[in-house]
Formats: sequence, structure tokens, C-alpha cells
Amino acid sequence: MSRRFALFLFALAILAGCTRQPAQDPEQIAAKFTAGPLPFEDPASKLWQQAPEHPARLLPQNLTEPMLTEPGVDIVKVRAVHNGEWVVFRLEWNDATQDLIPVTGRSCDAAAIQFPLASDGDVPDAAMGEKGKGVRILYWKAVWQDDATRAQAGRGDRIASLYPNAAIDHYPYEAGAAARVEMEKRYAPARAAANPVTVPPSGTPVQVLIAEGFGNTRVAPAQTARGRGQWVDGRWVTTIARPLRGGADLGNLEPGRRSYVAFAVWDGARAHTGSRKMRSEWTPLILRNQ
Repeated sequence: MSRRFALFLFALAILAGCTRQPAQDPEQIAAKFTAGPLPFEDPASKLWQQAPEHPARLLPQNLTEPMLTEPGVDIVKVRAVHNGEWVVFRLEWNDATQDLIPVTGRSCDAAAIQFPLASDGDVPDAAMGEKGKGVRILYWKAVWQDDATRAQAGRGDRIASLYPNAAIDHYPYEAGAAARVEMEKRYAPARAAANPVTVPPSGTPVQVLIAEGFGNTRVAPAQTARGRGQWVDGRWVTTIARPLRGGADLGNLEPGRRSYVAFAVWDGARAHTGSRKMRSEWTPLILRNQ
């Protein structure tokens, strides 16, 4: 073999190494360490190309009512990166329609990541945890993101934009403060009761929830999460981020130590809402040290 030909082969090997993408990892989610800025709200960042992809398989929630009778999205592709302080997940799944807001017969698109609160490896049931063995859920909803986007752009009331020709003869909430309190009890009882689930998270479309099994989900006292979704050409690509040291509200994740995560996806066009969703079992998660 000539020296020139050997150098040519060596150059090709270098180029191949530079362009090689991380392979899929069907066994676990391996979060890549980076010392640079994290793509908290950038699902299209080139940094994601350096993180291996895990195809998490989803199943219909058929354990409790209301069940999901028709299967929806069956795979969500997951990547993750961290910097020793925060970890950001990138979820990608197929969805033919972008459903931002609930309308008649449809809900909004959504996704969630679930973590066991305990870090000892003794995971609870993946279906929302168990009594005494809780889970923490990071819940992203398209409607919350749309609300924030509209507010930042100064686009005003959504109802007026959806129905520009509607006319209102009388609107009860235009009454005085005392009358409004009574009206809320009658027409918006959840809000009148200060149910935190009815209140969108402030400044982010991701809400931190607590659960110990079906039927007792509640909002965590501290809300420390970030994220953003993008719908392009029939698919959602969404980031969801949390701090590694989440304390009592999120639990802690340690680089180099195995933990577990689970996922859920709601398709608004199929009227998925609440427990009607596609969900996964627990998936091992490892935060790489390098």
C-alpha cells in the first residue's frame, strides 16, 4: 500500500468519525454531559445530535377508568443532556395534527416525564406510583405554551380571536368584585376552591406534579421546571428540564448513578386527557460523567 493511499484512508476514517451519530440505545437513556449551555428551550439544537437516542415504547393506559380504548402514539424518541446541575430531555413523537387548545371533541397535545421520588432503585408502580412510594411528574401542555406565547406577543383574548364575530349581551364576570366572587362559586367552582390544577404554571409550560397512585395527583409546592415544544411536519419535538438536586419536590439525580424515568403522551385530536393517555414502563436513566 502506498503512503499516499494510506493517508487517504486515514483521512476518510477521521471524517467518518466526525460525522458519526450516536447509535440508538434500546436498553437505557444515557444523558450526555456537556460543560456548555444547555438547550433548555431549543428542541432543534445541534447538541442533541451528540446524545444517543432511546426509543421508549408506549402502551395505552388501560388500568383504571377512564381508560384509553384505542392505541395512539406507540414510540417516543428520547435524548438527554446534562451539565451536572440540570438535565434536559428531548422528546420526539409523531402527531399528524397540532392541537394547541381544547375545543369541542378535542383536547390539547401534552407530554410528561415521571421520576420515582426515592433514589434507592426500589421503583414504585410505573402507573402513577403507589401509596407511600410517590412519583414526581413534569407535565408539559401545548395550551400553556400557547397562552404564554400569546401573552408575550400581546395577542389578547383567545376567544375573541377564535370567534371574531361573536357578540356578548351580558358577561357575569363584568359585575362588581363581590358579585364576581359569588359568580365564581357557581360557574367556576374549581377556581373558587383554589384548586391549583386549574392554575397554569407561571413563566413555563411545564408543571411539577406529585402522585402516589391514581386519583390523587396534586401540584408540587415548588415549581422548578422548564421546557418548550415545537410542532413541525407532523411531529412534536419537546424539551423538558429539571434540576438534578430537586429536594423534597423532585428528588435528586446523581451523575454516574442509575435512576429511572417513564413517559406519557396525550394526542389532543383523539380526545386524550387525564388518564386517557399513552404511557411507558420505567426506563433506566444514567447521567454520564463525561
